[in-house]
Amino acid sequence: MKFITLFIIFLTAIDANDIRYNFHISNHTPYKNEAIVLDVNITQEDHSQVMLFKFTLQKSKAYKFHQIDFKENDKYHHLKHQYRYLIYPKEEGNCSLEFEMLKSLTDDDKVAYAISGDRDNVKKLVKKDIKIELQPLILNVKALPKGSEIVGDFSLNYTLDKSSTDAYDPVHLNVVLEGKGNVSPWLLIPKSEKYHLFTQAPKVKTLHTSKGTEMRMVWDYAISAKEDFTLPEVLLKAFNPQTQKNYNLKIPAQSIMVKKIDKTTLLDSEDSPLMSTKSDWSWLWMLFSYVAVFVAGYLFPKDWFKRKVVIRKSKEERLNDTIKSAKTHKELLQLLVVQDDEQYREAVALLESVVYNGKKMSLEKIKKML
Repeated sequence: MKFITLFIIFLTAIDANDIRYNFHISNHTPYKNEAIVLDVNITQEDHSQVMLFKFTLQKSKAYKFHQIDFKENDKYHHLKHQYRYLIYPKEEGNCSLEFEMLKSLTDDDKVAYAISGDRDNVKKLVKKDIKIELQPLILNVKALPKGSEIVGDFSLNYTLDKSSTDAYDPVHLNVVLEGKGNVSPWLLIPKSEKYHLFTQAPKVKTLHTSKGTEMRMVWDYAISAKEDFTLPEVLLKAFNPQTQKNYNLKIPAQSIMVKKIDKTTLLDSEDSPLMSTKSDWSWLWMLFSYVAVFVAGYLFPKDWFKRKVVIRKSKEERLNDTIKSAKTHKELLQLLVVQDDEQYREAVALLESVVYNGKKMSLEKIKKML
């Protein structure tokens, strides 16, 4: 799916007394479930104070979004934030993008006091939080062509390991859907009384970029039956919003020939292996194991078997252990964001600049700060 790189200015720059912010959106009239990109720029205009920004899109049933980039100029008195979001509108008609923004004010003395502490004497930054009311962005979302099941630019490939098999011996079907778009997993092959379907949830890999979501979805099926059967045709109706064209993804019907076998050679008549002609002596080994454990209870002193001591840790201790075990900056960032705790806000901002803006700072140094 080719991406339109020319951005449309949907909302021009808005000036306030101390900050300036603007929004750029790639397409304000997208199709339902079409990828669009939103850029948000926030700049400090009043340089007499120290500022902190916190900005995000609000969650909504009307759209799905992913933050795909973040850049920060974190110089005191000259703060700049740049956000980039990948958005998929989920409802046709007017779609309102809602925002949350918090501006925090402090000064150099308070910052100096906060960073004067060490890891054993953490000092909280004293600041004033101010909620900024932002007007929503309104999208005019177009309806998809009738019958469209998939939106994006995809290909569908499959492999069937054999077209004939023995009764109750499965054939294996592998199906791969890949391309650019936003697709939720679903059951591809329907169940039937004519065959037994062994399946699991499809394996999904996604990568969100400015050009959309690169996706690969893989289904692995094993199908067995006692007589000949046919896997039904799979037909997916797709729509590419970039070319505005419909296309079909298809797996033709597959006829499987099943060779019948003598049921008397089976332990039962459903999905069972051939009857073994060898004697099964596994029960003897199980009996010996029970006897050995019983005798050991009398021969060995009780103090040989030490009780396992379970140490219950507090919530803070468990969190500290989890922080110490974090392997990457991104893993630590996700952990702290979930906590939604004011004391981790500065660490979250620092980690975001490392993860999204390429700032250099060791993971261990950030852990020591925490």
